[in-house]
Formats: sequence, structure tokens, C-alpha cells
Amino acid sequence: MNDSPEDPAAPPGADDPAAAIAEWLLGDGHVAPAAGAEAARAWGWALKDLCYAAWMREPARAGRAALALQALADRHADDGELSALAAWTQGIAALTRGAMADALALLDRAEAGFLAQGAPLVAGQTQVPAMMALSMLGRTDEAAERGERAHAAFVAHGDTAAAAKVQINLGSLRLSHGRYGDAVGHYRQAAVLFARGGDMAHSVMADIGLGDALGALGDFAEADRILARAAQRAGHHGLPMLSAMATESVALLQLARGAYGPALQGLESARRHYEQLDLPQHQATAERQLADSYLALRLVPEALALYEKALARFEALDLQPEQARARLQQGRALARLRRPDEAHAALQQALALFQATGDTVGPAAVALATAELAAAAGDDAAATHGAQAAIAAYRLADRPDGVLQAELLLARLALQRGALDEAAKAFDHAWHDAERLPLMPAQVLALTGLGEVAQARGDIATAEAALEGAVARSEEQRQALPDDDGLRSAWMLDQLRPYRALQALALDAFDQSPSPAAAARVLDRLDQMRARSLGERLGAAAAPALSPELQDLRSRLNWLYRRLRRAQDEGEATAPVAADLRRTEQALLEGLRRARLADGASTAAPDRRQSIATLQAALQPADALLAHGIQGDELFVGIVRRDGVQLRRRLAPWPTVLQAVQAFRFQVDALRHGSAPVARHLAMLTQRAQARLDQLQQLLWAPLADALSGVTRLLVVPSGLLGGVPMAPPADARLQLSVLPSLQMARPLPAAPGGPGGVVVMGESTRLPHAAAEARRIAACHPGARLSLDEAATLANLQRLAPDAGLLHLACHAQFRGDSPRFSALHLHDGAATAEWLEGLALPAGATVVLSACETGLSDAGDGDEMVGLVRAFLVAGAARVVASLWPVDDAITATFMARFHQRLAEGLPCALALADARAALRAAHPHPAHWAGFQQFGNW
Repeated sequence: MNDSPEDPAAPPGADDPAAAIAEWLLGDGHVAPAAGAEAARAWGWALKDLCYAAWMREPARAGRAALALQALADRHADDGELSALAAWTQGIAALTRGAMADALALLDRAEAGFLAQGAPLVAGQTQVPAMMALSMLGRTDEAAERGERAHAAFVAHGDTAAAAKVQINLGSLRLSHGRYGDAVGHYRQAAVLFARGGDMAHSVMADIGLGDALGALGDFAEADRILARAAQRAGHHGLPMLSAMATESVALLQLARGAYGPALQGLESARRHYEQLDLPQHQATAERQLADSYLALRLVPEALALYEKALARFEALDLQPEQARARLQQGRALARLRRPDEAHAALQQALALFQATGDTVGPAAVALATAELAAAAGDDAAATHGAQAAIAAYRLADRPDGVLQAELLLARLALQRGALDEAAKAFDHAWHDAERLPLMPAQVLALTGLGEVAQARGDIATAEAALEGAVARSEEQRQALPDDDGLRSAWMLDQLRPYRALQALALDAFDQSPSPAAAARVLDRLDQMRARSLGERLGAAAAPALSPELQDLRSRLNWLYRRLRRAQDEGEATAPVAADLRRTEQALLEGLRRARLADGASTAAPDRRQSIATLQAALQPADALLAHGIQGDELFVGIVRRDGVQLRRRLAPWPTVLQAVQAFRFQVDALRHGSAPVARHLAMLTQRAQARLDQLQQLLWAPLADALSGVTRLLVVPSGLLGGVPMAPPADARLQLSVLPSLQMARPLPAAPGGPGGVVVMGESTRLPHAAAEARRIAACHPGARLSLDEAATLANLQRLAPDAGLLHLACHAQFRGDSPRFSALHLHDGAATAEWLEGLALPAGATVVLSACETGLSDAGDGDEMVGLVRAFLVAGAARVVASLWPVDDAITATFMARFHQRLAEGLPCALALADARAALRAAHPHPAHWAGFQQFGNW
């Protein structure tokens, strides 16, 4: 061997082993020194060993080894053995990059090269990783054939290590085909052989596959044990890729059983590790699995965005099995968004991919998803047929979890058509299967169905017991969710069925035996569904600090808001900017969610529920709490006073109330652009609007006059669209009224005088011309107030002044975003203070916030009355109460209104009473309800 290298950095001495030379060749800029064929081959084999050793520990290092070996082969272009070795390691490097087609071509070239060298056993070893590439490309039959052929050759030559590697790949093939029992056998044999040979990396890999197969068979306890062992060994022996794979597999087991919090955190942890290891295939798969979690938690648009992102990667890598799974879930997401045509198309694409790859479980999943789509469309016959087909296919594949899901659909269809005996039998069977597996989401569905069947039969005790069981399991899952109110809110909306059924039972019990205790029971049931996530956010720990990437996203978002506003003002095209803005908003929300998952802080949702009796005890004699509820077509109301609890059934037909709400909002919208454009018709419009408001007050308040007699302080919890109309009885000038999203948020303590602590006033008049003048008038009402106008009305100043703002007044343009309520915003001089951003302000306890802008009190309540918008943001930030508007307001008239309101605050009136006084004064001067009725107090007195 020639010891004179051409590389100026000297390699190890000629007497060093080949492995040391190979290690040196991995260094930056090192090229192979001149050497004889024998030495070069020794270095080549050492580089191949380094490549394999790094494959699961440091994939990037495996790639460098392949490059070094290729450079060595280039120096010896006529050496067939080196060329074959180079192709082999390049194939391994391509596998780590997810380039399966390239990997297969390179590994086949290596096989041909070794066969030409008369080394059939070595040629067979190149086909072990080739099996993986073929499987990921969907060519599973070919992969199995090569594997069986290689296995026979290795056994014949006594190469147990290579035979074991084939066994593990055959296990993975059987797993992907849904042949879970066969997969278990292969993985167990491989694990034993690897353990005997001391091959820790492949032994751990076999354990991970074994855990996956056992989980698919429903043997969760054994799967847990095997995967925990794999995770422990991978961590102990420094195998980062396998550690991530074990974490991912454990998370998928948790997801199947409804342990959503640990599942989400595990999947995000695995995804981050894959990203750090530069493993795009694994990273894309983890993204798809996170999307599965989001879909289970009803974050459907977010899930759909992740599926589309993952699909682009899978298509680029030509990974047909993963494409099939992503298409299936994309179809289910589209179905939940009520886009049936697109859902059908995605499901058909998934079916074709599953059939092309020989997957037996995938078609069963497509059949079930198609059945669910038919059920949603009311086609019970097609839904029944599809569910039965899915059951047959799942049973053939030995997938008890899939069978259970299809059986639950059949049970629900039976209940809908009134076949109670059939439904009861099916739900009972599903309940026992769900308990045995155990699968908590299926337990909730089965118990809910059993409760509804018993309810239909009139068996109230059985119904209540089953529904209580469903709610208890829902609460257990909720408690384990990450500290992310978006996740918790979305998940709760998908769990309301048993809660609503229990509310119906409580209402029936009240009808049979009316009493204060029965009324309180109804209110407890009603409030159990309301604003849970908001209640949990109040007083919770602060969110983790933003990473530089998320800070950059926030900065870009603010720039896009300014750019969009400039384009609107100058009449330029806004569609491209708006689209970019929406993408950035979603990227920020997703980044914040991922950061909370990675933070790994306590995920337990705090239990702050207080009983109706506790609320009663805190009330003064002239206080009352009022909560609306909806049951079918009925609006009912509960009234809590210190001396008792009342329930008024059938306050009004809900469709009639909805019609009145819509009619009133229509009249208010006539003045959306101020009164000047309709000045000639203002008297007539005023009369019409007042008539609609009177109709609402007759429906909502007149029947309660006796129950509210003597009340001077009232907290109201509206339902649904009632949150968008004024919550005030006709004679309200001396009534302190505030609106809450939930009784659980009520803190009926005496209200502090107006303007507690420091006063901060901001006015931004770029888009609200009277804002600066209004802000000056407001500041003049409060000696010592800190005033920030126009250029000084910035995000940074708001953030700086907020901690000392006992009273914060913001006069500026505002925008409610029905498409994305968390990005509803107050527009300050240098950008948008979105609801998402405002939640991070540190307001002092007891602070009052006044939002003198349009539509600041609007929110997206949804079925769970979560009230997502600007008011919620300030409540989360620590405000005790928020004054905001329910519709666009005339800024000149509003300035007069606010001056009167703040004058009364400065005189010491509580906020709600100062608001009532200002409203009455403005009504006398400007009688149209659009001018005076829109401002409302939210929060406590």
C-alpha cells in the first residue's frame, strides 16, 4: 500500500486497521490516498460497516460514508467489488432520505455487481434493505418473494444474522398487509436471533414491529410492555432513530385508546426527532399521524391541511402505502367538512392505492368511511351495506378495533330507525368489546347508545347510569388533553351527545317533580357543556416563551396585516396577500400548538367547577344569575337567587326566538355604515328596529318580570345566537347587568368602583377618524391617565402599559373574523392586536377593558358556547370585565357615549351601572337601537 497520500492532511499510518482509515475518510475534504486494490477494498468494506452502523444512530453519517465509498470507487473505477459496495451504501443513504425508487435501483445494481464477482451470499444481503424499499413503494408481493428467496439462501449458508434481518422485513410486510398474526411470528423469531447475536439495533427494531403488530391485534397490554422495553433499550444504547420510532409507536397505541394528550405529545416528539435526523419519510409519516390525532379531536381544517402537506411529500417520494393512508383520512376529513363529492373522490383514490399495494385492511377502512358518509347523507341502506362489508373485511384481517367501529355504526343506524332491541344488543356487544380491548372512545359511544336506548324505553335509571358512564370517560379523556384550549374546545364539541341526553333527563325529572333541587340539577347539566376551555384558561399557567421561528411568524403576520390594509386603501388586488395572510395565521396557530406539545407541561385541565349551591351562597339578596338553555325547539331559562333556584320551561319556541334575533339584526345592519346614508328614512327605521327589539324583550324578559323583581345586579349566560343581541330588560337604567359564557365563571362579589388602579387610554385614528379626539376626552375624565395617540398607539406600548392598566380604553378600528375568530383584531398604528396575541397581555386582577370599536363583542360561540373572539382574549389576559360592541357603531356618536360612560366611571359608579346610565342618556338623543343598545359588559360585575 502506498503511504503517500495526495490529500495534504495525512491519514492514519499504514499500519492502522482499515476501519481507522475509513473513519478518517469521513472527515471534511478527505479524499482516498493512492493504494493498492486490496487495501482499497478493505477500506470499502469498513466504510460499508460504518454506513450500516450509522443508519439508525446518525443517518447523516451514513450518507457521508456512502459518499466517501463512492469517491474511493471512483479512484478504482475498474474494481467491480468496490463499485458494488458503493452502490450498496448509496442505496442505504437513499433509504434514509426516503428516496425509495433510487434506493431500489442502487441495491439492485449492488446485487448484480456481487453476483458478477461470484459472491451470491453477499448479493443476497443487499436484498434485505431492498425489501424495505419495495414495501414502501407498494410492491409488496415482489418484496416478499425476494425476502423468502434471500432467507432460504442465508439459512442454507448458516448466516443467522442475515436470516434474522430478512425475518424482520418479512414481519413488516405482513404487518402492512394486515396479516398481524404472521407478523408477530416473524418479529418474535427475529428478536430472538438478534438478541443471541448481540445485534442490539435490530433487536430493538424487531421489538418495535412486534409491539405494532400486537397493538393491531388488540393485545394492548403486551404491546405496551414490548414497546416500553424497546424505548428503554433504544435510549440506553444511543439509537436515536429507533428511540423516535418507539416513541411514535407508543403514541399510536395511546391514540387508539383515547389517551389523546400523551399521544399528541409523543407524535410531536417523534416528528421533531425525525426532523433533527433529516429523515423526510418518517417526518412525513409523523405529520400524517398528527393529522389523524387532530381529526379524532375534531380539529378538521387543521387535520386536512396536514394531510395535504403529507400527501405532497409521499407523492414526491412515491410512497404508495402512505399515500393510501393519507388519502383515506383526507376523505374522512372532507366528509366531516360536509364536502361529500370531494370525500368520495379521495376515498376512491385511497381504495385504488390500497388495492395496488395488496393491503387488506385499507379497503375495509374505505368501506367503513364510505358507510359513514352514506349515514351522514341519510342513506341508511348504503350505510348498512358498507358497514357490514367493513366488518367482514376487518374480521378477515383480524382487526377487532375496526370491527368495533363498524358495529357501532350499525348500532347507531338501528337506534335511528327505532329498532330498539337490535340497537340495545349491538351497543351492549360493542360496550363489552370496547371494555375488553380497552378502547375508551368506543366505550363512550357504546355507553351513550345504551343510555339513549334506555331513555327511549323509559328506563330512566339505566339510561342515567349509562350516560353518566359515558360522560365520566369523556371527562377522563379531556383531563389528559394538552394545555391547548383549541384542542379542548374542538374535542368537546364532538362529545356533547351524552351531556345533552343527561340534560334532557334532568328536564324530564324536573317536569315530573318540580323543585329547586331539580332546577339546580338542570342548570348543572346545562353548564357542564359551556365554555369549558375558557374556564380552564382563566388563571392557568402562562404559555411557553415563543421560539425565534414563531416570533418571526408573528412579525410576518403583522407585516401582512399592514400590507393588506395598504392594498385595500390604494385599491390594489388583495387576494394574493389575503391568501398568504391566512396561510401564515394557520402556520402560527399550528406552531403554537406544537410548542405547547413539545413543552410537555402539565396537561391536566384544572377542575374549577362550583355547585349551584355555592353560587347561591355568594349572592346578595338583590343579585341574580340567569342562564338560557335550548332543548330541541324549546328555549328554557334557569334563575338563581340567594333564596332559591327556579326553572322556567318553554320560555319561548326557539325557532321563534331565532327569527326575532335575525329580524332585529337585520334592522341594526341598516345603519351599518352610519345614519347619514339613511337620514331620510331614519324615523321609520328607528320605529322598525325598536319594534324588533320590543319583540325580543317580550319573548325573553316579559315572562321573567316576577322572578327578577327587586334584582339590581344580574349575570346572564346566553345560548347560541342570543349572545349577539342586547341582554337587557326594558327598564335597565339602574340594573347592573353583565354577560358570561358560563355560570362556572360567575364570581358574584361586590363590584369595584370605576377606574381602579392606573388608567391607560389609546386612540388610533388612521381608520377611525374620531378615535384620537375620543381618547383625549376619555383621558380628561381620569386625572393621571396615560394617553397614547396615533403613532404612539402601538403594540409595544400596549404590551408595556397593560400590567398597570386597572382601566384600559382602546379606541381604534376593529375586525371580527368569523372565518378565524382567534385572529379577530384591534388595529393599532403598527399592526393588528389579534385575539391570539392579546391573550398574552398581563392585565392586573380586576381590570376593566373598554373596547370602543366595531363588533368587538362578537364571538364564534359554536355548540359549546366557547365565545372565541376579542372579549375572550381579554378575559384570558386577566380582565375581570370587558365593555364591547355587538355591531358596527357610529364613531362620532360613540365618542359622546364613551365620554358619558367614563364620566360616570370617574364619579365612582360600578362599570355596569355607568354603562346603563350612558346607554339611557344616548337613547334619549339617538333613539335608534343601533346607536345605544350595542355596547354590553362581559365578565363579572
